[in-house]
Formats: sequence, structure tokens, C-alpha cells
Amino acid sequence: MDKDTARTIADQLTWARIWLCLPITALAWFDLKEWVVGVYIVAALTDFLDGKFARRAAPPRTDVDLDGNADLLFTVMTLVWLWMLVPGFMEKYWLYLPALVAIQIYVSTAPLRHPGIRVPHFQFGRIMMAVFCCMLPIVFIWGNQPIFVHGVFILGTVAKLQLAWYVASYEAPKALLQTPGKDDTRA
Repeated sequence: MDKDTARTIADQLTWARIWLCLPITALAWFDLKEWVVGVYIVAALTDFLDGKFARRAAPPRTDVDLDGNADLLFTVMTLVWLWMLVPGFMEKYWLYLPALVAIQIYVSTAPLRHPGIRVPHFQFGRIMMAVFCCMLPIVFIWGNQPIFVHGVFILGTVAKLQLAWYVASYEAPKALLQTPGKDDTRA
């Protein structure tokens, strides 16, 4: 398979995950938990598969981080679906949300503060995204296990802090710091 085909497949799988948020929300609205879990697992598999194809693919055609934005949407919607379907979920775990939102805003606005930055997908963040994706089915199958949910939120926050640390310690390459046509006297 050539790199352009792999890129096309990876992007189509990412778009499928984005669009699957609509039927999952409709199923959650009608309290069809089994269907939510089934379609949710399909959506989570698109995340796994798009990563497999993206690693073999040509670079993205734009600077937009489609997969990262899809992951963020899927994460937010997972919390919405848990709130819709698990009584007391948000009341019990709301404390994590302000920290996660603040960290995400800081990381998402990094390109505005640091032109040229590419926020990476660290391996720990990938693992935590997979674990986070397991939270909804596990909560439905085995019930709301606080130790598991707190663990996912704590480790997910640590993964977000890893990205924030990367952004905070980012140094622009010298080529970005130079003014065109002038010598850079900083050494």
C-alpha cells in the first residue's frame, strides 16, 4: 500500500469516529446502553486502526491535527455519554473536569503562542486514550467502580500534564527565531 492511500484511509477512519458521535448520542438519549457500547467500541476501533494506517502514511496534507481533534471530541463526548447514562457520574467525578479543561486549553492554544510547534502524541497519552476509551464499556458492564474511574482520571490528567510540560519547555528552532534577511547574533 502506498503512503497516499494509507493517509486517505487513516483520515477516513478519523472522520468515521467523528461522525459516529452523532448516532452514539442519539442512542444515549434513548437510553439504549447496549447499542451505545456496541457503536462506541466500533468508534474506538477506528481510533486504533487510523493510528496503524497513519504510521505508514504520508504526512497530513494540512497543519490541522485531525486525529488529535477527533480524540478531543471523542473524549468530551464520552464524558457526555457517561453523564447521560450513569446516574450521579458527573456529581461524583466533576472535580477532575476543571483541571483537564484548563490543561487542554493551554495545550490547544500552544500553536498561537509558539508558531511552528507540533504538539506530539506521546506513547503514554496514547495508552491513556485507550484506557479512557475502555472506561465507558467497563462502567456499563461492571458498574461504576470508583477506584477504576479515579485511576483513569488521575492517569489521564498526568498524560495531559506531560503535553503541557512539553509545551511549557518548548524552544522554537533557531530558523523560526530569525528575521528573514538578518543574521542571528544570538548563540
